Amino acid sequence: MDNWLETKQLQVHFVSAAGIVYKDDKVLLIRTARRGWEFPGGVVEQGEAILDGLKREILEESGIIAEPEYMTGIYQNLVKKNGYGPLEGISLPPTVNLVFRCRYMSGETTASDESPEVGWFTPDEAMKMITLPHLRKAFADAHQYDGKQHFGTFKKFDQAVEYLSDRKL
Repeated sequence: MDNWLETKQLQVHFVSAAGIVYKDDKVLLIRTARRGWEFPGGVVEQGEAILDGLKREILEESGIIAEPEYMTGIYQNLVKKNGYGPLEGISLPPTVNLVFRCRYMSGETTASDESPEVGWFTPDEAMKMITLPHLRKAFADAHQYDGKQHFGTFKKFDQAVEYLSDRKL
């Protein structure tokens, strides 16, 4: 019998969607106060379709309307994390992050409270600007996409990342 049935504790994961948006030969990055430079994305809300959540997050964080073209990776962080801001004091569940390669449709880069800087960069510049290891890996996987999705499982502790598996499907 599954352990969760015995303990009556439902399995809970946040589902997150993120997009590497291409416009000609540049990619879209946002800078956040907590994580530095990264590609836009975030948690899909209850009752929201994943691709709708992806497009909403990109628009909210950058002012850009984008269309997903390929899912390039699925990344699972097995570690619970401490909440921040209004969620401070709450232990947040592990996250499953779906990463998509997207194309620019319209809009102008617009900063927000969540992302005070937004810009277009060459992929080489972006790779140097993204400092968190798990985000650099997801970016590299998306940029080098060859028709096969990456599946990665890791444990992230603040700045340290321990990869448990990494393979193409």
